[in-house]
Amino acid sequence: MEPQCQFYVVRKKRLCRMTVRPGNQYCGEHNPLPKDDLCKDDSRIPCPNDPKHTCYVRRLQKHLSICNARPLDDPDYIVRNVNCPPDSGTCWRRPLTQYTRSQIQHVIDKINCLYKEHVEVNIENAPEMAIHNAVLEEFTTVGRTESSLRHLRQASSILHLVEAEGLVKEGTCYVELGAGKGQLSVFAAEAWCGEGDGSSVMLVERAALRHKRDNRLRAGAAHRLRADLAHLVLGRTPAVRDSRATVALAKHLCGVATDYALRCVVGAGDETRAAGLVMATCCHHRCELSAYVGELQELGISDEEFNIMLGVVSWATCGHGRSRRYRGETDVTDTSNDLNDSESDESSETEVNHEQRVTEEESKERKCSKPSAGLAVGGRAEVGRRAKAVVDWGRVMYLRRRGWRARLCHFVPRHVSLENVCIVATALHSDGGTK
Repeated sequence: MEPQCQFYVVRKKRLCRMTVRPGNQYCGEHNPLPKDDLCKDDSRIPCPNDPKHTCYVRRLQKHLSICNARPLDDPDYIVRNVNCPPDSGTCWRRPLTQYTRSQIQHVIDKINCLYKEHVEVNIENAPEMAIHNAVLEEFTTVGRTESSLRHLRQASSILHLVEAEGLVKEGTCYVELGAGKGQLSVFAAEAWCGEGDGSSVMLVERAALRHKRDNRLRAGAAHRLRADLAHLVLGRTPAVRDSRATVALAKHLCGVATDYALRCVVGAGDETRAAGLVMATCCHHRCELSAYVGELQELGISDEEFNIMLGVVSWATCGHGRSRRYRGETDVTDTSNDLNDSESDESSETEVNHEQRVTEEESKERKCSKPSAGLAVGGRAEVGRRAKAVVDWGRVMYLRRRGWRARLCHFVPRHVSLENVCIVATALHSDGGTK
């Protein structure tokens, strides 16, 4: 057995699995730098392109020429900040602790009013359906964890929604925005991209990932782009240009990325030949006022109040105010009178991977949520959910004004995911014009 690096990776709770040089204890990445400032042949420095990794000093120039983080010439479908309006800086984001309780209560009252007037009567619950055939094989695999089953249920529901909207047609390019490793796209390809019908899937992801699921799809059925949604001109991509129609998909697109995605799909007019979209939203605390597509000012929400809303939304998944680790180590039950007694327990049922991704950001909001207008745990969670829905309602308004039939939908029950709202929309006008 080859010698293994002895560096302990805390995040993964195991040793690094890289092999080492004979006589060395650590691999090149984890080998400690020399204590003196002299650059020895074997010393390593942070990469100038990306300090998250290191490289040998003596091989620096070669590394820079092949580094995955090196600057590249942009293809024609990348236009810097095309979907990202410039930040006006008129209203900076502030934590909730810098607002008075009366200011927060005033915004909560507006959230409740807007929710009851616009959202409550318009948000739908997707009918519970059997697991989609494209997902069924993986869903019935023995040994699946509860977390993975929840992800598969969500993917199945999104597929059903696309079909219910009549968006599955020959020659369609199904574009997954924020695709990650591409699980949803793989299911879409298996369900709708048969040989000879001219349909394909395109995955858009800004990060470079290993173990991508779309690697197993046949050549020509899948196209992957590494691009930030803030800079993507969807209509110029080869896969979209060669298709008859485009359908955009997203499963938990974080915060401001949803606004970039909506501009990317809708703002380009008929270049994308966009037929519809199904986007599950999440991480509303990561939205940005300058990039938000909704126009909540017309509903009486000022810029300052919108920033307060972006602090309140974290209560939906962190209304208990305690970390997941703390909840696991202690057996504390909140018995106070609140709007929904099950809220504090329900937060432990959310997707494990999704929680790990947003815990750090939302914990900051949680620390700033102490002035919560005297609400109990369940009350905060309910207000947070309503705030999220109002933010998404602004996005629905954006779509409707641009000739789309749009609505909000609970695509899975809350016990499957606390982030269970998606935007479902179909284009009414081929020119993408405004009503």
